[in-house]
Amino acid sequence: MQFSKTALIVLVCIIILPDLNLDAQVSDERRPRVGLALSGGGAKGLAHIGVLKVMEEAGLRPDLITGVSMGSIVGGLYAIGYKADSLEKIVRSIDWDLMLSDNIPENKVIFPEKHYFDNSILSLPVTKEKIRIPSGLIKGQQIQSAFSYYSWPASNISDFSKLPIPFMCVATDINTCKKVDIKGGYLADAMRASMAVPSVFTPIKIDSILMVDGGMVRNFAVSEIRDMGADIVIGSYTGSKLLNEDELSSMTSIMRQIAFYAGYYDSKEQMKLVDILIEPDLKDYSITSFKDADSIIALGYSAALPLKKYFQKLADSLNRIGSQPQIKNILGKKTYSFDRIEITGCDIITEDQILGVLGIDPGDNIDNDFLNERIELLYGKVWFDWVKYSIKQRNDSLILIIDCYEKPRIMLTSSLHYDNAINTGLIVGISGKNLLTPRSKINLDSYIGQFYRIGMRYLQFIDRNQKYGLSADIYSEKNFLHGLYISGSINECISYNSFYKLGLRSMVGLNQMLSLSAGIDRLDLKPNMMVNPSLEKLSSFYMTYSFDYSINTLDTKHFPNKGGIYSVNASTSNPLTIYANTGDVKTKYTQTSPGEFSFDRFYSLIFTLHQYFSAGRKWTFGLSVNGMFNSDTLSTQNNFYFLGGIEPRGIRSVAMAGYETNEVASKKFAGLNAEADLEIFKNIHINLMANSFLVQEVGQQSEFSLFSGYGIGLGYLSIIGPIKAGMMYGANRIENGNNKITGYVTIGYNF
Repeated sequence: MQFSKTALIVLVCIIILPDLNLDAQVSDERRPRVGLALSGGGAKGLAHIGVLKVMEEAGLRPDLITGVSMGSIVGGLYAIGYKADSLEKIVRSIDWDLMLSDNIPENKVIFPEKHYFDNSILSLPVTKEKIRIPSGLIKGQQIQSAFSYYSWPASNISDFSKLPIPFMCVATDINTCKKVDIKGGYLADAMRASMAVPSVFTPIKIDSILMVDGGMVRNFAVSEIRDMGADIVIGSYTGSKLLNEDELSSMTSIMRQIAFYAGYYDSKEQMKLVDILIEPDLKDYSITSFKDADSIIALGYSAALPLKKYFQKLADSLNRIGSQPQIKNILGKKTYSFDRIEITGCDIITEDQILGVLGIDPGDNIDNDFLNERIELLYGKVWFDWVKYSIKQRNDSLILIIDCYEKPRIMLTSSLHYDNAINTGLIVGISGKNLLTPRSKINLDSYIGQFYRIGMRYLQFIDRNQKYGLSADIYSEKNFLHGLYISGSINECISYNSFYKLGLRSMVGLNQMLSLSAGIDRLDLKPNMMVNPSLEKLSSFYMTYSFDYSINTLDTKHFPNKGGIYSVNASTSNPLTIYANTGDVKTKYTQTSPGEFSFDRFYSLIFTLHQYFSAGRKWTFGLSVNGMFNSDTLSTQNNFYFLGGIEPRGIRSVAMAGYETNEVASKKFAGLNAEADLEIFKNIHINLMANSFLVQEVGQQSEFSLFSGYGIGLGYLSIIGPIKAGMMYGANRIENGNNKITGYVTIGYNF
């Protein structure tokens, strides 16, 4: 901490000679005003909260506040009425990993998009001219949402001098590299502009000016608070010092040094204008140390604590000169009624689509929670790179503005995948929206490898709120089956499974989907000719009618902490035709000439109930129940499922630890699975699993076998997707002549 000569004179005059006129800088017509200047500094700027806490304890409230970057956030929220304790609670409640990203929890993503969300290494927009490489910058969806949420009570105040405590912040015009003083507008936008660190966050445009972090040119707005009328200036400085040669060891550190070089030297000059300077010792923390918020706030408190008595005397002396006006409490402002709703930035998505999702009409009383929920739902549609709202007073009208930054009409995604069960493959996906008709979505997904999977879905919503839709699905896959009972013997097989469906879909809330569908199923089986040389190929065609109801509330797709997956599928199938290729002979079987096969209608029910529970910050437990009932006779070659592996590998695959992928073919089963996950380090997990299944295998008339298995593995969430490796033990695998212990390795995102 440091006192200027001017501050000492002012303090002596106020404390010792309270009844006399002050020197020329203080008018005798009014109470001297205290200004508080809060610098930038990233996470280190959270120390300002500790400084504010000491000032509150001393009874000293600033009359004016300026802020830059993190100082603009702390200062802006304090200016609208949040106390230091409230700011501390807000900081503690924030998930900083989520906040400093464009991600949202998976349970905030609309159901049809969950499969594609956070499931690729590369996501490229495709335009008419070319594939566009993204900037890689954080657009700040979560930051903007938080700013809007907490500054909601001041949303209708466009002049920051009329906030409970007058406020202004500083940003940089990226086109001219000149300082911009933000004295009004939408507070959340102002704070977002002031903290838009170049190369980390995208710039934000306000009134046609493209702005980034004010710290590039002025990281400590002291002269600005003097211009606002501050007689005594208290400054809290948490800005970084210039890095030395040893610290300039990465591209990020070099870019930051270049970006903030001018701002650092400007801050040295601004410090000369401060009367009381507080500099917390934050050398052990970086601008990204948000998870050390408690320690950083405590250091700010410790740095300001020696000044507490001075602050008390200053407050008492100022109060003897004149009472400080009470600040207006606006934090109780809960709702607004908007005269108009404006949509900006949309060419692909129509205004009607957006308004249908928002469900807001002019004249409605809208509260903060509802509007943020609607914005999350709109962002969860995965239509936009960024979507935010602002509130503006225009003449006598209060206007809700929805700012949208659209993703291109077509997106290309890609990733690599390795699995010791199906070897290496390339996952490629293409998605398009509103290509043929409004409110439509097309997805084409493929796993290209020795054992492939290809799927295409066209979804056409038919209502304004986009809850109901018609779908057309095509799917095909190739799998290796360890053993399948065909024509009286066990065969290793290659299976080709495909379907063609038309359906009606309904979204029941954000995380639920109900569908009714009808279509043709086709199954081709090619046995190992060394085992069954007489049968080359068996092809079956079925007409199937299905009811599906699915719920997905997982917080994240990979290594979830909470939530669950629940699904029920009920179907009825009518066999149409079966072809058997034996040598050069192709035999056709139908209901009128069934041969050894049954053509009776059959029914099936399959369900999954999988719930995750979080026990503390590191432990997660999972419990699941799986089951299938099938009324089909054993001679019909369809509607069986395959058990084995730690993850499903296909539409008829069910995970069962202890056994290789698709090792056990089943007509009926019921299983219980338990797992425990311990995150030993950030993104590094130890996983324990155990399961037990009662299975009626294909080829058995009525008997059920007990399959139990156990596993232990390591997992790591890498930039190329989840990596999992471990060992499994299958209690009765020896019956098939296999070793009871088997290993597994999977790398990358899944199809």
